Amino acid sequence: MLLAAGRGTRLRSVEPNVPKALVEIAGEPLLARQLRYLGGQGISRVVVNAHHLADQVLAFAAEHRGSPDLLVLVEKELLGTAGGVRNALPQLGQESFVVLYGDVLTNEPLSLLTERHQQTGALATLAVYESAEIEAKGTVTVDDAGMVTAFAEKSATADGATALINAGIYIVEPELAQLIPEHIASDFGHDVFPAALARGLRLAAHRLSSPVLDVGVPATLQLARLGHLSE
Repeated sequence: MLLAAGRGTRLRSVEPNVPKALVEIAGEPLLARQLRYLGGQGISRVVVNAHHLADQVLAFAAEHRGSPDLLVLVEKELLGTAGGVRNALPQLGQESFVVLYGDVLTNEPLSLLTERHQQTGALATLAVYESAEIEAKGTVTVDDAGMVTAFAEKSATADGATALINAGIYIVEPELAQLIPEHIASDFGHDVFPAALARGLRLAAHRLSSPVLDVGVPATLQLARLGHLSE
């Protein structure tokens, strides 16, 4: 599941007429790059949600050929990260699935995330990375076994202290997705994961070897365009 339904308000100053999923990086739309990455990780089918300027995303999908297969679900009202997944659940099947935030770029192998998920038996496994740049980021607290114990969304600057950052890449079991309320906007970090912990459900963390690049803001989009996350 590729989450791409946001309004892209942070990018409007540089890309006012293009949905975030289709901003150009290295001569191609972001969505094309994401599909190539996911296909290279062995994923054969991608469901992507759309809302703002959804007609452009639908037009892209109509021209898409090859693997992975692409299905676009248009949200009439924004449902948030978790609500978007719940809305797409009938198309996601009965097995665990990957959730990737549409503006997150990474070259990390998903196989390691999948292995960690299978080893722990968690209902969701979250990719995280360590960083001192935590302002406006979701942070994750883990125990000695690497199991998630707490979340803090959109943290403030902590004077150089490092924290584990939610990378926006998950492996999710349908059992957890079924607990997300239907037709209601909700967020994984704000709503679903804290509620799961409160119920005693198991969530695991997997540490990435390097930070991801969030291209949802002009500064990091420019970094990506300059090749700071190479193929």
